[in-house]
Amino acid sequence: MWFNNALIYQTNLSDFATLEDNLQQDILKPCPPHARFIYGWSPVFAESLVHTVAGSVLICLGKEERILPSAVIQKMLAEKIQKLEAEQGFSVKRAEKAQMAEDLEFDLLPKSFCIQKRLYAMFDTTNQQLIINTASSTQAGQLLALLRKSVPGLTIEPLRLQDNLAKQFSHWVQEPQKLPADFQLASDCLLYDQDNEKKRVHCKEYELPAEEITNFITQGMALAELSLIWQERIQFTLSQDFVLKKIKCLDYLITQWEEIKKLDELAAQQDASLSLVSGELRQLSQALMSI
Repeated sequence: MWFNNALIYQTNLSDFATLEDNLQQDILKPCPPHARFIYGWSPVFAESLVHTVAGSVLICLGKEERILPSAVIQKMLAEKIQKLEAEQGFSVKRAEKAQMAEDLEFDLLPKSFCIQKRLYAMFDTTNQQLIINTASSTQAGQLLALLRKSVPGLTIEPLRLQDNLAKQFSHWVQEPQKLPADFQLASDCLLYDQDNEKKRVHCKEYELPAEEITNFITQGMALAELSLIWQERIQFTLSQDFVLKKIKCLDYLITQWEEIKKLDELAAQQDASLSLVSGELRQLSQALMSI
């Protein structure tokens, strides 16, 4: 198990003794026949909703969703409208079409297939942080909403840096020697026009700092994202909103993962992998907070 992305939050939760019981109240249930989806807490490993190793507490948000493509509804709706208009001899009104579409969805939903999705999050008890394995604020918001419901008195705030990261990115690209210790430039970045944020330039596989990138910066463009390497252990993309994306292990950590896979028992593999990912993200988070 590895976190490919990370949204980091500061939390006041320090006592985890009752967390399992709290989450149990909102455990994932089967999706109701006429609902599109339902959220709830899913077991992390085996039947446990909480798994604790080396100062880290892993939880998992489950989502059961009914698969009913809109194309299916539209096709059946078109056939139904065509038949009705042929029988009546006049066009069906827009309001009637909307009601027919709602009726079709109501009839088809209970017959549709369900799929389950999982979103992992990890409490770092050392720093009182919550790390969610997503780069999507929408997905994170769904997990946070249910977590606040399940755990009374919980406060969660996004982790933010005081410095303007977009400006920092520009400085680092132009003067790599000013990068914080243990960090170096990787090969990708995303630039945007400060007068028109929709105008963006994706730069991939450049040997940063590159003349093309510095030219964009001197022309007034800013960096929304910059890929970095930390301690030659992890490569990731950092956004100006302090979102970590595309987190990848480099050679040293890949070797450690291979060693974990050699462990005989699945439980030992799970504990070792959680210990590894939590330890790396904890140190990376602390390093980023000091930039």
